[in-house]
Amino acid sequence: MQIPAWFGIFTVDNDTIITAEIFPKDLPSIIQRLLKERLMLRGSIAGRDLRDLAVEYGFAGSNDEYDILLHELNIGLVKEQVAKTLTLDMKIIAAVEAIDDLNETVNVLSERLKEWYILNFENTRLSGENLARKIIGMEEKGEHSQLKIMQSFSSSLLASYETRDIIEKYLKDNMPIIAPNITNIAGHILGARLMSMAGSLEKLAFMPSSTIQVIGANNALFKHLKGKAPSPKHGLIFRHPLINTSPGWQRGKIAKILSSKISLASRYDFYSGELKEELAGELTLKIDAIRKRKQKKKRNNLY
Repeated sequence: MQIPAWFGIFTVDNDTIITAEIFPKDLPSIIQRLLKERLMLRGSIAGRDLRDLAVEYGFAGSNDEYDILLHELNIGLVKEQVAKTLTLDMKIIAAVEAIDDLNETVNVLSERLKEWYILNFENTRLSGENLARKIIGMEEKGEHSQLKIMQSFSSSLLASYETRDIIEKYLKDNMPIIAPNITNIAGHILGARLMSMAGSLEKLAFMPSSTIQVIGANNALFKHLKGKAPSPKHGLIFRHPLINTSPGWQRGKIAKILSSKISLASRYDFYSGELKEELAGELTLKIDAIRKRKQKKKRNNLY
């Protein structure tokens, strides 16, 4: 019987070690082996403690060296396991959540800056980046002016906008790599948000299209379940231009078709990662058919 330990493989017969194949003292290669195979890290073989066997068969020069090697092995193994959990879809999710946090922050700061500007200077329709750039270009007049403080505030606001743009470019560059079909159907921002709401690409791929259709509509769905509101027709996917630019009487049907295609796209992305161009074409044909049928039905109702 062969018993694999982390530093070698032992052949045992009747509680006696017959042969031993000792691995090279190369911790990175042993770590990679541990990630693929079940190797003993603690315990005994044929009644002999692993530490004693490692010293006896020349893998470690002493018990102290064995303990040091095992400690380094455990640290390296944990690092590798953590690195494997940091998949690209997790990085995508972290990025889109950072964008949402930045959007919330810059909206609050932008409103604060506008109020501050109006209190010190004049009423204005400018806001956000445009107002911040105007303030930075202004010259201070009067020793009690708060302009310097406002300019510092504006610089911080512009830096937040710049950071958001950098993160969005990261999503634009990397979403087609991890989720080419979702990106082709939903776009890089909405697609990333759907993965974020689901928790991962894998979880999104296993969601039924009916769940994808209303994901993000938690409050409306909760009210519906309590009998206080009708069933929501769409959630986060309302941000898709196919839905939010359509008449209200079309949106429910379009949302159902779109969520079905997103569901299919997520499965393609999870299992193959290959772009299926025909998905977008099929979506367009189905949406066009719905719009024509609905328009005809509405015209008939006018007579």
